[in-house]
Amino acid sequence: MRLFRSIIALAILAPGVYAGELLDRIVVTVNGNALLQSDWDGELRYESFMAARPLDEATPSDRESALNRIIDQELLREQMRPSDLKPASAAAVEAQLNLLKAQYEREHSAQSWNASLDRYGISEAEIRAHVQAELNQLRSIDLRLRPSVQVDPAAVETYYREKIISQSAGKQAMTLAEAEPKILEILVQEQINQLLDSWLKSLRSQAKIQHFGSDSSAQANQP
Repeated sequence: MRLFRSIIALAILAPGVYAGELLDRIVVTVNGNALLQSDWDGELRYESFMAARPLDEATPSDRESALNRIIDQELLREQMRPSDLKPASAAAVEAQLNLLKAQYEREHSAQSWNASLDRYGISEAEIRAHVQAELNQLRSIDLRLRPSVQVDPAAVETYYREKIISQSAGKQAMTLAEAEPKILEILVQEQINQLLDSWLKSLRSQAKIQHFGSDSSAQANQP
């Protein structure tokens, strides 16, 4: 999916179509960078596929969520520094894709991966591109925000008591020393998510976001 690029054309016409036939259009610009209807549709299709939600049941809220997601992705792309640009390896992308396949078929046992791809009109190559983009962006976010995170040792102990000990159901629970690395990472990720939400709100408040088109479901609110 072509999530991250700036274009100057208002429409893309393929050879052989009738003059004036619109195949794609700009739906929003983010600081002058254009996102297209195909970007939006591709994100909605991907999110619907991963949730096993029929495309024809997508609500205006689902569509707005998909639009806001590609806007946020563009805002974050603009913040990526050269040091963040080392792409995820092919092996890492394939490993994550295989995890998604296994999870999808485990959670939706009645629906095979390939049959679902066909039903949603999405290719495995498009899923792979989404995975790669997400891994790259997660790396950038982690590099940017992790240094700001500090976890109080008392929070680790509280998590251990409330989540590990209390949920052990009488079974032998792992010790605090054994659980600490995983607990620490969970708490770090929670703080990174909180920082990311605040960062995105700040980026949106400073950004110039312009919407195009008359479809009210396409109009994501700018804070």
